[in-house]
Amino acid sequence: MTEKFDELHQSQDTEAVRWLYGEYSRKDLEGMDPVCLRALLRERVHHTIEVELYPALTGEKQAHAKMGSQAALVWEVWRSRGLPTEEPDLQWCQQYLDIAARVRAGEKVQINQPLPEPFSNQEMDVVRKLMWERRSIRDWVPNKRVPDELLEKILEAGRAAPNACNLCVVRFVVIKDPKQQKMVWSDIPTPYDRCTLIVICYDRRVYETVGHDRLVPHNMLLDCAAAGDHMCLMAHALGLGAVWLTCTEKTAATFKKKLGLPDYIEQALHVAVGYPAIASIKSRRLPLKDMVINQE
Repeated sequence: MTEKFDELHQSQDTEAVRWLYGEYSRKDLEGMDPVCLRALLRERVHHTIEVELYPALTGEKQAHAKMGSQAALVWEVWRSRGLPTEEPDLQWCQQYLDIAARVRAGEKVQINQPLPEPFSNQEMDVVRKLMWERRSIRDWVPNKRVPDELLEKILEAGRAAPNACNLCVVRFVVIKDPKQQKMVWSDIPTPYDRCTLIVICYDRRVYETVGHDRLVPHNMLLDCAAAGDHMCLMAHALGLGAVWLTCTEKTAATFKKKLGLPDYIEQALHVAVGYPAIASIKSRRLPLKDMVINQE
């Protein structure tokens, strides 16, 4: 399976994009929904350039002669359709596409990016404070709504979270109206008139486009979980109180129907955020020795 997967990733056919469960011709790409085409572009850049590039630069393997040719085809179709090229994810694609073109031309490439460096003691104090003092808050000050500028910072934190293959499936629904918030079932009672809800969803079309709905469908939920974690950390850093709450498949379907969301948008979880009315006792974790499974 691994060899077949690698072979399909670096197909030499520059008039088609081949993936594990099929292929897309140029005509398919020309008629593809822009959201799906954009996701396919990022996925092809990731798998046929990013993943292949760094082992080649470190000398661990030889660069493929057709590195990035599939991604280049998608990019060519994207531009020929007059679609935008200036957004950050597309600039990221362009950067890797340029590097791949230089590799295919036989040029020796260097990546001038700084290596990670240890944080200073002061910076580590901030990191530890954020990670170990964050707690779930479920009681908020009445009649004190979170300003839009703080909500945007929380959403940006969710946007910054890691996601599989840079597919960017995560979507947000921000609900401030207490009446609308009642559409969102929660496993913990929530005083809707005192918080804002951020419902974290995913776009199922993206995984269906690249075949990951058959290969790794659980990654969509993992991406939403990563976003929720980042958002709760940012809320805490802003002096707000947040809690990560879940739903059942039935209640998620009811929410989608009541809000009129497209069929391909699925709810994963939601974060409730407001100004803390009381500080809860911080929950404690198992000792590390009880969490590490030692195989030796």
